Amino acid sequence: MFYTLTANPAVDMTVAGPTLIPDENVRANSASYTANGKGLDVSFALKKFGVDSVALGFFGGFTGKFIVEETMNLGCLCRPVWIDGVTRICAYINDGEHEYGVLNPGAPLTPQYEEELYNILDTSTGMDCLVVSGSVPPRASKDFLDQVMDHAQARGADVVLDLSSDKLKSLASKKPLLIKPNHHEMREIFGVPVNTDDEVRVAMKMAHDEGVQNVLLTRGSRGDAYFSNGEDIWYAKREFNIKLVSSVCAGDCTLAAFLLKWYKDRDNVEEAMKLAMATGANVAESVGLGDFGRVDEYSKRVTVRKLERK
Repeated sequence: MFYTLTANPAVDMTVAGPTLIPDENVRANSASYTANGKGLDVSFALKKFGVDSVALGFFGGFTGKFIVEETMNLGCLCRPVWIDGVTRICAYINDGEHEYGVLNPGAPLTPQYEEELYNILDTSTGMDCLVVSGSVPPRASKDFLDQVMDHAQARGADVVLDLSSDKLKSLASKKPLLIKPNHHEMREIFGVPVNTDDEVRVAMKMAHDEGVQNVLLTRGSRGDAYFSNGEDIWYAKREFNIKLVSSVCAGDCTLAAFLLKWYKDRDNVEEAMKLAMATGANVAESVGLGDFGRVDEYSKRVTVRKLERK
């Protein structure tokens, strides 16, 4: 079974309205409030595909209670660590031309809360794969993510990482099964651009040399992605345009869709990339995860090719 860890969850407030004007109040046209967090999004997306998972994380206050309740209402299993403080609220504002995100830091951790999570990992049954996604809360121990990987791998679980911090590079030596950076994160973490096939080859080799087994590299609004298993590299591109409503959740659902097809069948890269690209595009056209209503249609309009070896 998949487990997901969202160490720093949030209630996402997504607002649509007119152009923002400095020092002026702007009346929104609509607003929605959703339980969110990168690992939680993976669990939610898997559930939409009919796959159960267990969502782990730290939750506090009225917002934390709301997220846990919404997670269970969506049919996902959840083993929360309850903490003092209030789980953060993050705001995303779309003025019809641009999207703005205001991400709050979150409630701080203590060693006691971390130990509670480690105990959950140590006593979890059927944990085949742990997906660790998103930011780390304030005051987390410096080795918090190292400990998470150690406890999961001690149980025989694979670990998938979707992290935007340079901590990803140091964790590579622990040989995660898969990492999923976007093009900005790949450049910032490994110090190389990924604008061309040759640059991608260099970046992928660097990641594998650090210890990463597999890499799924997404490039956001460009509508394409690369996957490398250390021997071959595949390139996928969607052959259609979308109208962006919100990019929130899109990358997380891309990862969930990829794992759905690839985790049990490592040779099924082409179908996994098609479903991943289609899912990410469909979600980007919605507030939150949407209904996945066009995933099958979009999958047929994604092309995948294998790069020539050099």
